Amino acid sequence: MGKGKTFSITQEEMERLLDRAADRAVSAYQKEIAEEKKKSVSEEKAKFDRRYRNTKMLLEHYRDFSEYDEKAIYRISNELDEDIVDIIELMEGRRIDRDGKIESIERGVIRTRVIMNHVDRMLEVYRESCESSPYQEEKRRWRVIEGLYLNNKAKTVQEIAEEEVINERTVYKDVKAACRRLTALIFGIDGFER
Repeated sequence: MGKGKTFSITQEEMERLLDRAADRAVSAYQKEIAEEKKKSVSEEKAKFDRRYRNTKMLLEHYRDFSEYDEKAIYRISNELDEDIVDIIELMEGRRIDRDGKIESIERGVIRTRVIMNHVDRMLEVYRESCESSPYQEEKRRWRVIEGLYLNNKAKTVQEIAEEEVINERTVYKDVKAACRRLTALIFGIDGFER
């Protein structure tokens, strides 16, 4: 048998090695925590962005959604041709119930009604907040949103810019600022940008 070399290390060298190993472990742990935090912030930003886009979409289609509740048809009239009823049943994948209701459309109407009632209430909260604000830009932001999206007859960005004596870029900035506040109102705590 061959003799192996023995390796001896002093207590001081051992402590230095342990200190370096501990430093590296702490550094790796801190890096991992920072990456997790960055990922979490990124995910929260993505959630806010989705909610912000949903708020913008709700405003852009406000008139359509408001009328949908009143104009949607989910009951089949007795006068409909049997071929049309057959087509609808094929689309639904089942027979139409005795009341002649198309349940998927009815569910959509109910869901839209609930969402729009909430949106209407939050728009009212936003309007009251803007109108009572001491800041003229807050008051203007309400008028911009109202003119573009809420009034029966929509105004163009150019018309609003002329009425408010601002440039068109300011109209777009007002829409963005209003949508940020409305996102928080519509989605609650989940609508805040972190």
